[in-house]
Amino acid sequence: DVIVTFPVNSPSAQYEQARTAFNSINTTHDRMQRLHEQGAISVQDYENVRTQWEVAKANLESSEQMVFVKAPIGGVITDIMVNVSEKVFPGTDLFTVSSTNGYKATIMVPENEISRIKKGGTVKATWNDIVITGRISEIAMALDPFSKAFRVEAQFPGYRPALGFGVTAEIGIQTLSKPNVFIVDRNNLVRENGDDFVWLAREDKATKVPVTTGVTDQLRYEISEGLQAGDMLIIEGIKSLSEGAKIRIIEGN
Repeated sequence: DVIVTFPVNSPSAQYEQARTAFNSINTTHDRMQRLHEQGAISVQDYENVRTQWEVAKANLESSEQMVFVKAPIGGVITDIMVNVSEKVFPGTDLFTVSSTNGYKATIMVPENEISRIKKGGTVKATWNDIVITGRISEIAMALDPFSKAFRVEAQFPGYRPALGFGVTAEIGIQTLSKPNVFIVDRNNLVRENGDDFVWLAREDKATKVPVTTGVTDQLRYEISEGLQAGDMLIIEGIKSLSEGAKIRIIEGN
């Protein structure tokens, strides 16, 4: 579909001249083609006219593209940068079209984290409670001198009408997958003299249990040793707890 239209008499487009030239040679071409099919003219004479017709057709199509501007890809028009009767110059941005074949996100990853990012890795983007899943498609080889970080591109297939284009989303990159592990929030982990502990509820009493941590994203920690299925982790008031303190378990809704 045509998105922006310019006057057909625009000097830079030369549309009227191109259309007149094509209409003229098109009539001649049709006549010469019939004569050629009847054997009344030589192949050379027909080819000469055919070449002129192809050149005129290409010129007209080029002029039409300048006058009747179409979107280069299928998608959604997200912005129009020009107004009616506004003067524009070569190189002026006219409109923005966003593809509905998927989304692309750009993530700037710090130098100390880039080694954990792998091409093809799973990425989740969250915007206004909408979550989409994609893959890492490109990782820059060089550090960006301005942001002091590596540029990482992620592709997300599909189209969600409720998800806006050009928005800032929260991005989560999966750097490691380990099934069937215990995960504890940083706030529920107690560190003393280099050792890690958690508080567990056992027989209505608080018990401090040493644990061994594994991988972490600095917000959550894997507990590789010290916890068992069914353990009740205390998550409230742990800073004021003492060994053997009486506790009351509040059932959640």
